[in-house]
Amino acid sequence: MKTLKNTFLKTGFIIFALLILSCNETKKENVEVVELEPPLLESASQEYADIVLKTYDHLSNFDHDAYGALMADDITWYWPDGGADTRNSINGKDNVIAFWKNWEETTGGKMSFAKNTLLPIKVNKPTNYYKAVGSGVLAYTDITITLKDQSTTVRQHGVFMFNDDMKISTVFLYYDRSGIKELTNVVFGETE
Repeated sequence: MKTLKNTFLKTGFIIFALLILSCNETKKENVEVVELEPPLLESASQEYADIVLKTYDHLSNFDHDAYGALMADDITWYWPDGGADTRNSINGKDNVIAFWKNWEETTGGKMSFAKNTLLPIKVNKPTNYYKAVGSGVLAYTDITITLKDQSTTVRQHGVFMFNDDMKISTVFLYYDRSGIKELTNVVFGETE
């Protein structure tokens, strides 16, 4: 009886060992590695959204040096008029700052940004409309402009793109500016 028991134990052990070995054995096949193309968009660091929020704060206070420090020297600021080839724009950090200084001095106006929704993105492939690639932020905000006793608020969509030094290199603004245009009677930038 003891021998029969030992035989069962030995046989069971051998079967168990064979099962374990067969589970660990991998079938080796010729596997073709396919490299996937990166997606058009993916998420980016929250740091980029924080920079846009700081820019809004500095613009609200007309702290020209502070928001200028967040911009690349060769920034292009696109206003929401015209098409891809005809939009008014301001080129260069010094010109963007000069525009806002002039606006502050000539209008005495105030700006505020509220209800901010900021989505940091990385654009891996250029689009048909603009060829901007790299890290950026899709920004949705309510901008309120006040001149003396009148004000207007519009929902603004902006796309802020960054260079490799985490400086804002391009700003694309999209909003219905008819209320702002009526209130301020200002021409935004120049078309190049």
